[in-house]
Amino acid sequence: MRPQRVEIVVGIRTLMTLFGFGFIIVLAILSLGTLISIFLAAVLAFGLDPIVVSLVKRGWKRGVASLVVFAGLFVAVFVLVLVTAGPVWDQIQEFVHSLPAMWEKMQQQDWFQSVVNAAGADDKIANLLKDLAAGLPDAAGALLGAAGAVFGSVLSLVTLTFLSLFLLMERPQITGWLFGFASPASEQRWHPVVENSIKAVSTSLIGNIAISIVAATVAGVSAWIFDLPFPLVLAVITGLLDLIPQVGATVAAVILVAVGLTVSTEAAIAMLIIQLIYQQLENYVVYPIVYRQAVELTGFTTIVAVLLAGSLLGVVGAILAVPFAAVIKTVVHEAGAPRRARMEAMRAAEAQPLAPQAP
Repeated sequence: MRPQRVEIVVGIRTLMTLFGFGFIIVLAILSLGTLISIFLAAVLAFGLDPIVVSLVKRGWKRGVASLVVFAGLFVAVFVLVLVTAGPVWDQIQEFVHSLPAMWEKMQQQDWFQSVVNAAGADDKIANLLKDLAAGLPDAAGALLGAAGAVFGSVLSLVTLTFLSLFLLMERPQITGWLFGFASPASEQRWHPVVENSIKAVSTSLIGNIAISIVAATVAGVSAWIFDLPFPLVLAVITGLLDLIPQVGATVAAVILVAVGLTVSTEAAIAMLIIQLIYQQLENYVVYPIVYRQAVELTGFTTIVAVLLAGSLLGVVGAILAVPFAAVIKTVVHEAGAPRRARMEAMRAAEAQPLAPQAP
């Protein structure tokens, strides 16, 4: 048989589409830092959007409500940093310098010393803590240098701030413009999904911050009651770690128990009991009250989201993992709704008994 000649024809429209997608991908890679800034601005705007909507329902204009909410947030953060930055940094320096001595106190516990000696980690940890304390001035200088570079980039900070503010003010117009390209049926279907996604982002962010404040308060008060050193630093560490879902609270509990060992075994056991009780209350009482039905994610999904987002964006990604996963879940749930309905109808039809045929 003579070989058949196969001719593949690619239309100009297909080529232009492929070229457009390739251009978008290259542009996204080249401007990844800018896209991350836009993403952070959108998350901040979406987090504040329900508060602005509630003010609009009470008769406020959208622009005025956005300005008031944004100004209130800025003033609160500025006052918090101004009041706490100095004392917290002083205690952090004292805390790091005290780490070698705290390690020596922990080794005075017989059972703890036997465990560490069996693992062969005694000298390694002691040397590591001494190096950390000795290198604190250099680390502080590097930290201040990084902070100076961040604050020196005033243009980027102002751009991010105004981007969040304008997105918060013009969010209804932007979503309306985007839905203008969709059919009325698509708009009717997907408009509630967008609103639910924004609500999920806001609920998860505000709820996460509220829960972290509660966790920091519990840790700081319990550390002060049992006379643990540097209760303010322990409270700040616990609050920051608790921002990372699922994983952060456990790491904070380990740190609190370890510091409790420097005081006494009873203090360490008390901190362990307090943290176990609080984490159960947080998981089964506080989380359902704060999140309710807006962010309904399993523990496995949350941990996977934290790991993936953390590997891409670091600590910021780990903190934003829950709202991002909640948005994906909302969109995927709605996108798969028609197919699930068809499959459910097929199962119902197959489950019905066949009608008897007439003789």
